[in-house]
Amino acid sequence: MKRAGLLIVCWCGFGLMGVLGQQIRTDSLQKRLSRLAVVVDTLRPDSLKKIQALKDTLTKVIAPKPAVKHSPRKAAMYSLMVPSLGQAYNKQYWKMPFVYVGFGTVGYFIRYFNIRYHDYLTPYLASYDQESGKVLHTESDVYIRGQKITRTLTLDQITKGKDFYRRYRDLNIIMLTVVWAFNIVEANVAAHLKTFDMSEDISFRVEPAGGYNTFTGSVIGAKLVIPIK
Repeated sequence: MKRAGLLIVCWCGFGLMGVLGQQIRTDSLQKRLSRLAVVVDTLRPDSLKKIQALKDTLTKVIAPKPAVKHSPRKAAMYSLMVPSLGQAYNKQYWKMPFVYVGFGTVGYFIRYFNIRYHDYLTPYLASYDQESGKVLHTESDVYIRGQKITRTLTLDQITKGKDFYRRYRDLNIIMLTVVWAFNIVEANVAAHLKTFDMSEDISFRVEPAGGYNTFTGSVIGAKLVIPIK
């Protein structure tokens, strides 16, 4: 009789444990279904549109303004029109005095040799008859500007002096065009280098970010981006 009562108690205990286990599983399943419903509700088109709208707004606020495009062509054209204006366009003002020094130096030598060329050219032309080309004088007085004296030179000496100063005057005129061309090329190259990133950029930027978290739901925020080159 005692054994029969013990069996009945055990059977009731096992039955109660089974019912409790079934209830726990049911409650757990209901919780999972509730979480899934939250996820589905969050991913509805309306919610996704709101997330995208917030993300776009955050992008406009955080995103840096685009830099003004620097044109190498403009820099070259400015230096072509006015020497050193291209350097000013590149905001490299310290280069402008070098351009003017180059032009000033070449201009000085052009004037220097041109004046002395005419000092010899005048007596050279006076030594010939302009119509017949006949030699009128084998010697003429020439003002030697460096010594500040007037000397009597032969026609051959006058001819050599005239050709010497004319040659160096013309070479400096050519040098003037070289300086002008260098001024244009330098402005163009410097403008190209201003738009070319030569640095090891380790700076960071902030970008908007959005997502979903099981516990907190939809999340809108920002992320830190470090570029690696």
